[in-house]
Amino acid sequence: MAPHTPGTGATVTGVSQGAPEAPASKERYVYGLLARLEQEENLLTKITATERSDSIGITVNLSTRVATVSLVLNCQTIAGPTGQITKSATHYLAGSTFTSGTGGSVTAPNLTQAVMQGIIDLKIIELITARNPGGNTYIRRCQFVVGSSGINNCTFNAELEFPVEVVQLPGGGSIIEGKNWLT
Repeated sequence: MAPHTPGTGATVTGVSQGAPEAPASKERYVYGLLARLEQEENLLTKITATERSDSIGITVNLSTRVATVSLVLNCQTIAGPTGQITKSATHYLAGSTFTSGTGGSVTAPNLTQAVMQGIIDLKIIELITARNPGGNTYIRRCQFVVGSSGINNCTFNAELEFPVEVVQLPGGGSIIEGKNWLT
């Protein structure tokens, strides 16, 4: 389990709904973000803007306990005064109520930025041998692509084969959550 510190009042915490007293994990947090983004994409209206290609698709195979995730987020890049390049994802759905909360390890201003940041964090941890004892590569692709029209037109693309588990809820029922695989 890769530790995660949720902010107070955060919409997505990384704490298992089946064991709410257990610590939060980065894997559960990122899967929770992905599931929230897919839910919002199905319920909310996309902001109309030219050249936006944002999309998310999640397919869960309960036999193999793997969620296949395909993600495209429109981003902007900003060149700082020292030449440092930062990338930010603006949210593409009207009416999102997502918040990172306060005092946690994530300060993303919107859900798409939190998703992008979470996937990058998981990929970096996945590449550290000591933190990925199984040597698993579940994040198959995680990249920025700059459009031909310049640095303000780029996309963040990710493909994941995310391990999941069906968790029994304390009051009955069940839910699909991200499975921990990192340390």
